[in-house]
Amino acid sequence: MAKKDETNSLRVQILVYRLMGIDLWSPTAVNDRHLVTFVTMGPLFAFMLPMFLSARENITEVSLLSDTLGSTFASMLTLVKYLLFVYYRKEFVGMIYRIRSILEKEINVWPEAKEIVDAENRSDQMLSLTYTRCFCMAGVFAAIKPFVTMSLALLRDGGDGSKLHLELPHMGVYPYDYQVMWFFVPTYLWNVMASYSAVTMALCVDTLLFFFTYNVCAIFKIARQRLVHLPAMGEADPRGELEAAVQVLLLHQKGLWIADFIADHYRPLIFLQFFLSALQICFIGFQVADLFPKPQSLYFIAFVGSLLIALFIYSRCGENIKEASLDFGDGIYESNWMEFAPSTKRVLLIASMRAQRPCQMKGYFFEASMATFSTIVRSAMSYIMMLRSFNV
Repeated sequence: MAKKDETNSLRVQILVYRLMGIDLWSPTAVNDRHLVTFVTMGPLFAFMLPMFLSARENITEVSLLSDTLGSTFASMLTLVKYLLFVYYRKEFVGMIYRIRSILEKEINVWPEAKEIVDAENRSDQMLSLTYTRCFCMAGVFAAIKPFVTMSLALLRDGGDGSKLHLELPHMGVYPYDYQVMWFFVPTYLWNVMASYSAVTMALCVDTLLFFFTYNVCAIFKIARQRLVHLPAMGEADPRGELEAAVQVLLLHQKGLWIADFIADHYRPLIFLQFFLSALQICFIGFQVADLFPKPQSLYFIAFVGSLLIALFIYSRCGENIKEASLDFGDGIYESNWMEFAPSTKRVLLIASMRAQRPCQMKGYFFEASMATFSTIVRSAMSYIMMLRSFNV
């Protein structure tokens, strides 16, 4: 299998997986840099204990608890994403090669398909790059937040460093006093590495979802355009016309199968992404409302922004697959179906009935769609107001 890619597809995905020490082209871990993976994921796994202890200790303090749970949920979600990729790695990598093979074959059969594939790949890379920048910005804010807080405390105390309380990016309970500089520095680096792991692993799994989504949409769009431009041969060559229509429908069937693959393998992650993100927005949103307009609120604003962007993009991906699968049915009506032979019309009638049932990305009992996104945002705002009332 050739690794060289003449298009722009998967560039961001390969980069972020490489930062985690993972070779995205390999279905096994034989080519991975295991030390890099251990150094990145190890601190995050170990960091879960201090955060859980902090959440238990601050269970009665809404402000402190909301700060702790926001980071805890983000870390939990990242660990789920890592375990999901490890469990389904062979299937995910195999699907990458399958999608590329399907699209390369379609471009050879119908050269106009290249324009559709290139457009979808550009959209995928632009979205992945924007998503990466937003998450990296949130990670940077997490790293500098303690220094902003400590600098403001020094200014408030008139530069008296003896009263300075050392701050960490994330709240945690440790078996030592991190107010001692010798303990503070390694603990701060531990916090930063945990943030790096959370951001990078989240980018790995999420940007891979973007690749799957945009490329399955490309398959649906190619099938639609091929059907629209399918020449009507009528009684002159009904068998050839039927065979050409069947080839298009087989391509549509491949798209349906890939869409089902995405929905099945990402279903637990979609559920947790929406559920935990909604909780995070509530807790971190409370911090924003409580601290605004203090400079410390910038970190929480960036955090909430990254959560909303993640939810929006998951919802947008689900909406894109739904729309692309429904558009194939419109392509049947836009084709020259009135001039087709009776046998071809019968086949297209069955295909049109199937096209009325859209492909959906679901989190078990809800759909990843823009309607769900707007509902979560509205509900989160109500919960933030409720949490504010508890702290009055």
